[in-house]
Amino acid sequence: MVARQGRDAARPRTASALWRRLAFYAPFAWRFLVLGRWEPLIYGLALTDRCNLHCHGCRVAHTGRPDMSWMQVNAALCDAWARGYRELYLSGGEPTLWSDGEHSLEDVISEARRIGFFHVHLYTNGMLGLGTAADLVWVSMDGLPDTFALRRGDHFGQVEAAVRQGQHPRVAVIYVIDRHTARGIEPFLRWVRDSRFPVLGVMFYFHTPYYGRDELYLDADERAPLIDRLQACIRSGLPVLNSRAGLRALKSGDWPRRVPVAVVADVDGEHVCCRAADDICADCGYAACTEITEFHRLRPSALLGMVRYW
Repeated sequence: MVARQGRDAARPRTASALWRRLAFYAPFAWRFLVLGRWEPLIYGLALTDRCNLHCHGCRVAHTGRPDMSWMQVNAALCDAWARGYRELYLSGGEPTLWSDGEHSLEDVISEARRIGFFHVHLYTNGMLGLGTAADLVWVSMDGLPDTFALRRGDHFGQVEAAVRQGQHPRVAVIYVIDRHTARGIEPFLRWVRDSRFPVLGVMFYFHTPYYGRDELYLDADERAPLIDRLQACIRSGLPVLNSRAGLRALKSGDWPRRVPVAVVADVDGEHVCCRAADDICADCGYAACTEITEFHRLRPSALLGMVRYW
């Protein structure tokens, strides 16, 4: 039943809902793309810092901070909507662990829909399945089993099975490139293609040293040839979700640090773009930011890439 609910809720709900989105996005696109205004759009909720994994290099989980309460979640959603945010993503920690009394993650998604958010994206490690009503599920997979294990442990088979069970019709992969997982880029992409892994494709981020540079960190000179490899993967037809323009910006560093259209909230309050300190911005590897930036710059590949998520 949960899987069926997830499939139904992920579809466009009514023609009137689509018209409401169009009525918002037509003038927003004019102000954003033509006039160059950065206005509120994307709101994130880091519901919990708890996680069921202990991934190598992760510093945003297991902090000991309390979860957001249902009252905090509801208040944040209502306030964000009132300020103009229309796209929502849910993260953690591991957001599927979140609950408060009788309220679960699915209640957060339902409440976001009731308020009027256009899309809800969920970022998860996939360990608890993908039976959710979120519009798009991003699952963390950093390579094939041996490479995956270096970052996330021996759980590849469980995550693969969760995706292949087909509980959700729109799933994409997040692959974090670090010093250990870089070697697995092409083998993983070929496996996704050749095994008909049921995902939209793979979005590549670089490891961001949120709490200081560590042994996983790759500097700009080390990232550059890896980005060239990703561009070659795109040319060869492998399922890379990053746009050519977004990768070029990631390589050059020519993109604004903190992207002002996005805010993320946690139990401690709101943060523009992400929850890290400002001195981490120079080392950022969060490729979604370059996709937004290049969309703003009207780069054709970034414009086409955004269509996948809407």
